[in-house]
Amino acid sequence: MRRRQILFFIFLGITLLPCTALADRQPFTWGGDLRARLVDFNRIPIEKGMLMPENRFFRFRSRIRAAYAFTPDISLQARLTNEWREYDGGKGSNDYAAMDEFIIDNFFLDINNLFNDGLDLRIGRQDMTYGTGKIIQLGTPLDSSRTFYFNAVKGRCKLPQLTVDVFGIANDNEDEFAIHRENRLLVEGEENGGGIYIINNRIAGLPQEYYYIFKHEVRADNLDLHTWGARFSPQVSETFSANLELALQDGKRDSGYAVDGRLLDISFYYKLPLLQSHKPVADLSYYYLSGDDPETSREEGWHPVWARCPQYMSYIIPRALMPDFASWSNLSMPSIGLSAAISSEVSCRLRLAKVYAPEKGLGNSKEKGTLLITRFTCKLNRNWDGNLHLEVMDPNGYYGAVNHYAHYAHVELMYHF
Repeated sequence: MRRRQILFFIFLGITLLPCTALADRQPFTWGGDLRARLVDFNRIPIEKGMLMPENRFFRFRSRIRAAYAFTPDISLQARLTNEWREYDGGKGSNDYAAMDEFIIDNFFLDINNLFNDGLDLRIGRQDMTYGTGKIIQLGTPLDSSRTFYFNAVKGRCKLPQLTVDVFGIANDNEDEFAIHRENRLLVEGEENGGGIYIINNRIAGLPQEYYYIFKHEVRADNLDLHTWGARFSPQVSETFSANLELALQDGKRDSGYAVDGRLLDISFYYKLPLLQSHKPVADLSYYYLSGDDPETSREEGWHPVWARCPQYMSYIIPRALMPDFASWSNLSMPSIGLSAAISSEVSCRLRLAKVYAPEKGLGNSKEKGTLLITRFTCKLNRNWDGNLHLEVMDPNGYYGAVNHYAHYAHVELMYHF
């Protein structure tokens, strides 16, 4: 309790600091956002051959942020978050009924331009995303987009057209610093580790990324995991581009089981010459994650490192991986996509995917199903935006005797201030 009170008063103190640190600009800034989202899903098949029952709920998230610049290169930033939910007709269990739990989901110190503009440091609770978010994006997977943070220290070495990030992460399974704490699980067990991420833009038209990440997971059978990978984003012409990411894993559990995994993510993008004012872009993509072969003594399934979140716009697939929510693995998914601007304020994205599994499921089949995803986003004005998301899945034999269409939908409205 004492630590939570200390953090609360530090946060409050930031908002009350006098604005005298800089002469040329306002040192104190603040803002926030309010998000209202209505979610509805039904009959989503899960790994154990069951269906997730109908679930409909309203969620309201509020965030307020504050930043204070002591000098042009040193600043302190914090963000306070609250979310509560209301379920329709008792559908689903509400672990977010309490409206009085507040999370300090960002609290970090930036020290920039050290050693003649060669090094930036960020120390504290922060959001982190690299690449397309399939390796590092989310440190609190069981919190379902209320928070995303990592407790981390990150240093960025800046060279001409090259950056090298070195970071360390230490995440707890619960937030001990929450105000009016509700003991909500953020992840199944403590997770810590670190890595290096290199972004190289020295070859024109061929951005490159290379990374190594170590992760230790505290579970019933603890895991030490090493992940190596590379990502290339060639811009072949003004109309044609691509994305290619490959990654390998190996590791070991305390029980002695060896662990390995493989990832392949490849996409080709083409700007269509039709209706150019609407900026239509078509893509052909393939996403592969290795699955665990039950007949071997190794664990070959891909582990999603710190990326247990929606990928390829899908909210159905993370839920279908229950009981291990969003533990992306055992996936072979070719898809086609289309994005376009309907107007200057409204855009649309579509994706049609055929979902397979490298290893068979409960129904002795590798066919998971067909997935259709649509998403409309709208910018109402400088403060308001929203989106409408709809997914429909036709499950196949992988899930056993499941023959019902599954759907996930949400409508969201967000206000920024």
